[in-house]
Amino acid sequence: MKALYFNCHSGISGNMVVGALLDLGIRKDFLLNELSKLSLENYSVKIKSGKHGTTFIVNAGEEQEHRHISDIYRIIDDSKLCLNAKELGKRIFLNLAKAEAKVHRCGVENIHFHEVGAIDSIIDIVSAAILLDRISPERVFCGRVSDGKGKTRCAHGVLELPVPAVRELLKDFPMEQIDINSELVTPTGAAILKTIVDDFIPIELIKPRKRGFGNGTKKLPIRNALEIIECDTMLDERILLETNIDDMNTEVYPYVIERLIKAGATDAFIQPVVMKKNRIGMLLSVTCRRDNMHKLIELMFEETTTFGIRINKVNRVVLDRELKQVRTKHGLLKIKVGKRNDKTVTVSPEYESAKKLAKKKNIPLKYFYTNINA
Repeated sequence: MKALYFNCHSGISGNMVVGALLDLGIRKDFLLNELSKLSLENYSVKIKSGKHGTTFIVNAGEEQEHRHISDIYRIIDDSKLCLNAKELGKRIFLNLAKAEAKVHRCGVENIHFHEVGAIDSIIDIVSAAILLDRISPERVFCGRVSDGKGKTRCAHGVLELPVPAVRELLKDFPMEQIDINSELVTPTGAAILKTIVDDFIPIELIKPRKRGFGNGTKKLPIRNALEIIECDTMLDERILLETNIDDMNTEVYPYVIERLIKAGATDAFIQPVVMKKNRIGMLLSVTCRRDNMHKLIELMFEETTTFGIRINKVNRVVLDRELKQVRTKHGLLKIKVGKRNDKTVTVSPEYESAKKLAKKKNIPLKYFYTNINA
């Protein structure tokens, strides 16, 4: 699965996102050509790439115009950008507008964009949308987001960090304030994260393919760069279907589980539980792929007495698996090899292969689990 991981150890801003995405290997000529499809004037873009990352800077003249969300939508819609980039850019601006509206207690349509309505912010957000569409990751992950401490000055006066719009946008994100007296997370950067991030995972659960660094413009006591990692992940998303049952013959459960597994469930199992009114029942749990969920729900309703099924998204951490065949003194045996970061961490017999060989040679099945190389 092609994924992106945002490592925001020194914050995030719109221009840092663009710089890091370019640093993953997208040609700057491609971005500049796409930006030329916007009907915006009086700005220039400077892109500087080096061994420490890519710096993306927009230089624009002073503007008196305060734009509404409808004005920004019009700029994007009137361009010749591809539909996906347009829609992503508009979703980012909408999330930003919603956060500002909540902070200022007014309607989204009444928000006057100040800093974020300026040309440089429009270019940052649209550029990020163009590049993200170009990469087209299947999933986007993020770790803890770091912001600084203290206060910052903006169009609304002096504000505590994180600024209110950032707090609203990232209220569901894992955040920390590090001991740096500077704004590290801008509303534009926060709006991009809010729009594209699917889940939060530790960086240890990814397998990097390529790293891109987007340099910030502030001088900080730490490296001021956003890291975006193109990666594979050991997380495997599944849907968990669960129901409590207390009025079904327990002899039926093995048949139900067998049918669920044959229908494509990743796993299916039961556990005894104490239910309401202190009744003893069974918890039936089924994990499956999202695209197989509805088929299994129908099967659960058909084969059990349940009146309702709970649905939750869960993530599994899985090893890379490889099926091999080894020669033992009793014959050929299939084994499962589990690897993490190309390192073998577990080896076990494949059950059906071991069972078949145990029957054929009239030896205990457990022999192959304790003498896998014998």
